[in-house]
Amino acid sequence: MGRSRPIRFSIDRAVAPLALALILLSAHQGLRAHPGVEQALRYFDQQIEQSPRDQALHAQRGIVYSNDGQYEQAMADFMRAAELGDPVLVSFDLGVLHYRMGDFASSRRYFDAWLQRFPDHAACLEYRARLLRDAGDHDGAIADFRRVFALQARPNPGDYISVAEMLASRGDAGVAEALEVLDQGNAKLGVTPQIQRKAVALELRLGQPDRAIERLRALEPTLGDSPDWKVEMGELMLSAGRDEEAKAWFRKAVEQLQGLRPTPARQQLMRRVQADLGSTASGGSSPAAPVSPSPRYDG
Repeated sequence: MGRSRPIRFSIDRAVAPLALALILLSAHQGLRAHPGVEQALRYFDQQIEQSPRDQALHAQRGIVYSNDGQYEQAMADFMRAAELGDPVLVSFDLGVLHYRMGDFASSRRYFDAWLQRFPDHAACLEYRARLLRDAGDHDGAIADFRRVFALQARPNPGDYISVAEMLASRGDAGVAEALEVLDQGNAKLGVTPQIQRKAVALELRLGQPDRAIERLRALEPTLGDSPDWKVEMGELMLSAGRDEEAKAWFRKAVEQLQGLRPTPARQQLMRRVQADLGSTASGGSSPAAPVSPSPRYDG
C-alpha cells in the first residue's frame, strides 16, 4: 500500500466554489475584516449551523480565522474539529496556528504528528525546518530543507540560502558545501539574484574574487541594465586587483546615472562610485563599503 495522501480540509474536501475562492482570497490578503474574509465566515457559519458535527467545516472556518489573524477563534474551531474526527487531520493547521502565535514547542509537536502520517508533505517540512533552524538544530533543519528541495518543483530561494548559511557556519569546509547547495538551487530555479549574490559573498569569504566575479557576471542577463550591478562588478574587479577593468565598469555606471533622474538612492550610488573611482586613482585596492540599494556581501 502506498503512503497516505495529506488531507488538507481547505484543499481536498469538496467545498462550494464561492467558499473555496474566499478561503484562497483570505489566505493571500491576510487583512482583518477584508470583505472576502467576512463572506467566507458567513458561508461557513451557515454551513456549520446546518451541519454542526462536520469536522471539515470547522477546520475550514478555522483556516479562514487563522489566515486573518483571529487566532482565538481559529483555535476554537480547530480544537472542535479535532474532537469531531481524526485529530491528526487538523494537526498541520494547528501547527501553523501555534507557529503564528509564537508557541514553537506546540507547533513542533503538531508538525511531528502530521509528518508521521504524511511524511512527504513539503509545506509542513518547510515549517518544521524553520523551527529547527531557529532552535539551533541545524542538522535537523538541513535534512528537512533537503526533503523540501526534492519534493517541490520550485522551492523558495530563501530556503537554499538558509541551508547555505547553516553550512557556512561550520567553517571553510562548510562554505564549499554551501556553494554546492546554492548551485543546486540555481540549477533548479534558474540563476536567481538572491541565491547568486549569497554565492558571491561565500566566494569572497574563501578569498576567490575571480570566481565571485564570474558568479556576478552570470546575473548580467537580468541585472545588466542596472547601474547598481555595474558598480558591483567594478568593486569586485577592484577587490581582485583588476583596476583598469574596475574603472571601466565605474565609468559605465557614472555615464548611466548621469542620464537618469537623480533620486536620493541614485545620488547615493553616484557618491559611492565616485569614491570607488577615487580609490582607483590613488592606487588603492579596496572599494568603498557597499550601501543601499546594492546588496551587502555578508557571507
